[in-house]
Amino acid sequence: MTTIATTNQKVDTDKFNENFDKIFGKPKPVVRGSFIMDPETGKLVPKEDYVPSVKEGVNAPMIMKPLEAFMSPIDHTRIGSREQLAKHNAKHGVTNAADYNGGYIERKAIERVNTGQEYLKKTRRVDINRAFDDHTR
Repeated sequence: MTTIATTNQKVDTDKFNENFDKIFGKPKPVVRGSFIMDPETGKLVPKEDYVPSVKEGVNAPMIMKPLEAFMSPIDHTRIGSREQLAKHNAKHGVTNAADYNGGYIERKAIERVNTGQEYLKKTRRVDINRAFDDHTR
C-alpha cells in the first residue's frame, strides 16, 4: 500500500481539493445519446444534428433491410430475396430503377454527345469527299 505522506508531513486536503478541479475539471452530468466527431472541428456533435461536408461523403458500413416479397410484373413469379431478384433480372435482361440514380441519365447524355461528336469527326472527311464527287460530275 502506498502512502501520500510520511509521518512527519502533513497533507493539505483543502489545497488538494482546490487543485483537483483545476486539473480534472468540475464534475459534469452524463449526456446520453449517439455522437459523431466532426472531422473539421474535432468536437462531438449529436448524431441527429450532424451534417457531413460534401467532401467527406459517406464512409460507413451499411445494413440493408430484408427485401419484401413481391410478384414479378414480367413472369408473375414470387421474388422474396435479393438473390432471386438478381437471377430474375439476369434471366429477363432487366435492371432495377435504383440503378439509374445519382446522375446516371446526365452521365449517359454526355457520353452520347461525346460519342456522336467523335463519330462526326471520323466520318467528316469521307462525307465531304463524297459530296464533292457527287456535285463535280
